[in-house]
Amino acid sequence: AYGTLTVRSLLDTREHCLNEFNFPDPYSKVKQKENGIALKCFQSVIESLDALGWEERQFALVKGLLAGNVFDWGAKAVSE
Repeated sequence: AYGTLTVRSLLDTREHCLNEFNFPDPYSKVKQKENGIALKCFQSVIESLDALGWEERQFALVKGLLAGNVFDWGAKAVSE
């Protein structure tokens, strides 16, 4: 009735229910911790990207973006 059942549709349903019933994000503390760690690593990652040649840098950027999206597949910004 609602199309194919996928991981994406399950994540969307979960997000919808959390928002509809005003539940806080159960992973917000974990996300905050991970963001803090990521920010500490940011400068060294940028410096290592700057050290790469143009083609290697493009590949590293795309690989990083895809890995980040897969890791955080349920994030509202990623799905939008």
